[in-house]
Amino acid sequence: MSDKIITANIRTPDKSANRLRRQGFVPGVMYGQEDQSTPIMIESKSLKRLLREAGQNVFFEIAMENEVKPVRLQEIQRDPVTKEIVHIDAQVINRNQKIKAKVPIRLEGTYDIEKRGIALQRQKDSIEVEGLPQHIPSHINVLVQGLAQGDAIRVADIEISEELSILDDTEEIVLSAVKNSRIDLEPGNIVEEYTTTKSDKNEDENLEESQGQDNNE
Repeated sequence: MSDKIITANIRTPDKSANRLRRQGFVPGVMYGQEDQSTPIMIESKSLKRLLREAGQNVFFEIAMENEVKPVRLQEIQRDPVTKEIVHIDAQVINRNQKIKAKVPIRLEGTYDIEKRGIALQRQKDSIEVEGLPQHIPSHINVLVQGLAQGDAIRVADIEISEELSILDDTEEIVLSAVKNSRIDLEPGNIVEEYTTTKSDKNEDENLEESQGQDNNE
């Protein structure tokens, strides 16, 4: 089992999302293996430290109410301005069962490309893989040093661990080397950013409704 453990608490209806964030917590939802969901709250500092050290695809454990459950993050919502984490979705997983995940692509050797006046046109920022949770990496390195104008890297050219399988079309182009083009070399944010259209009001109302149904049962 993973040695990365974060303590979480059940979030009750009296604790609004905004109030939790002001107190240093991140609200979220933990999905069970049978589509059951539990509203949770996690200390913001602990979550940031985990993501900084292990990346978004990290396989870790949540300790809550005398139980420890293996999970992975399905979605991270961020404030579009501050980029602070405002909500997470965590999925309970079986460490012996394969899962699918989109893994970010990190480029190596871009300095050599820039020196020669060549830019990289990105078609894919991530690839989808399948494997056991503990084998899913935080990112995949792709070496671009030495590429010439007109060269391309396809999914089939990407090297991954033998414990993983690539699910994307192997003929898809990941990037192309082009001339006289200024393309951002860094991958974009691979998760949807939090917007005001996903209001905390709706989030809190849904929380109260779901917990009200549980109480009636």
